[in-house]
Amino acid sequence: MTTRSTLRMMTISALATAGCLIGGLMVGGLIGNLLNGALPGHLADEAKAGIAAIPALAAVLGGGALWGDSMRRVMGAGERRRMAWAGALGYGPTVTLVGLALTGLEVVLVERGGANGLPIHVVFSLLFTPAAFLIAASGGFALGLALRGWSPTRSGMAGRLALGGGLAAGLAFLAIDLLLDTAGWRVGAPGAAERATMLTVALTGNLAAALAGGAAIGYWIQKVNLRHA
Repeated sequence: MTTRSTLRMMTISALATAGCLIGGLMVGGLIGNLLNGALPGHLADEAKAGIAAIPALAAVLGGGALWGDSMRRVMGAGERRRMAWAGALGYGPTVTLVGLALTGLEVVLVERGGANGLPIHVVFSLLFTPAAFLIAASGGFALGLALRGWSPTRSGMAGRLALGGGLAAGLAFLAIDLLLDTAGWRVGAPGAAERATMLTVALTGNLAAALAGGAAIGYWIQKVNLRHA
């Protein structure tokens, strides 16, 4: 396969990853917010959040399943059901647990002053960069396991996809974070709340992470497929 063909595969893989995963996350968040606002006012906030989380999680899992099947079709590898389940379970639970962990750590490190004097933008980078790595690594690992079941000769596939996808996603998020910080979008700076700086940086960084992680995962799938063709 030529370099141009490889770049084309990586580009399609990156777009499929960002479209399915970020799209599923945004749809899930929108549904959750709408449902939370539509629930009766007499319900406790905890009950509202729990009820709204169910369809939101379903949307995230659906985005993951669509991603797994999309990667199968793009790369011409794997079995449809296995890849869809791998995408859903490799992405959905991980992004949920990481989101809960980030919320808890934000309270401890920022609101309660547990960051030992570190600026908020540094704490943000230290939390969200590893988070991007973990989410991409989990998804890549799950796809690798599904692909290995498709063909045992693809030994080590899960590790390659996890490490390659995770590193690419983490570095991409950090690069966007630093770029936006330099451009004046510093998390925690004066006026940052009014500009929704944290949300903007997080969304932009996660989009870059999905694109980079998807491209890396697609590259390794294609490389191993060619080696054992």
